[in-house]
Amino acid sequence: MDEDQDWVLQIINGNRQAYAHLITKYKDRIYNVLYRMVHSREEAKDLTQECFIKAFQKLASYDQKRAFYPWLCRIAINHCIDIRKNKKLETVCFHDVDLLSLTNEQTPESIYLQKEFASEMQEMLDELPEAYRLVLLLRYNNDLSYQEISEILGIPVSTIQVKLYRAKQRLRANTIRGSKKGWSL
Repeated sequence: MDEDQDWVLQIINGNRQAYAHLITKYKDRIYNVLYRMVHSREEAKDLTQECFIKAFQKLASYDQKRAFYPWLCRIAINHCIDIRKNKKLETVCFHDVDLLSLTNEQTPESIYLQKEFASEMQEMLDELPEAYRLVLLLRYNNDLSYQEISEILGIPVSTIQVKLYRAKQRLRANTIRGSKKGWSL
């Protein structure tokens, strides 16, 4: 039995303080997934808190034979989708340029081109169906395996592979318009 299952058992047996360990362990990962979906720091913070509250309420239904993170991530994604349906929020889910990570060696021109590329890439991602964006997010932003994505989304690994393939195809097709600027996938 791994550490997560030990904490879950303690929580189920009445030690509510043990939940703090799971929150500490996974809050950043869940926040990052949600931030990439809603692209709003405050909204992602709120959703992260709500996700952990929902997970705590549903802890008795958690199958301890499975990994904890995929179960938690699925709750977070489903909650975000439900909230977004109700609020009609716009979603985005991929990299924005992090200006803090830019080195001093970069020229203003290269910084501008990076920002423009990120903007174009975001546009192309926004044109993808949500199911494709979500699979791309989980695979490439969170470095999850096909199996982990399958557990989170509740769909077969083969479906994950097909969705990734089709998403990449669509992005490549859309990249043709960006190829004049020297970009390619």
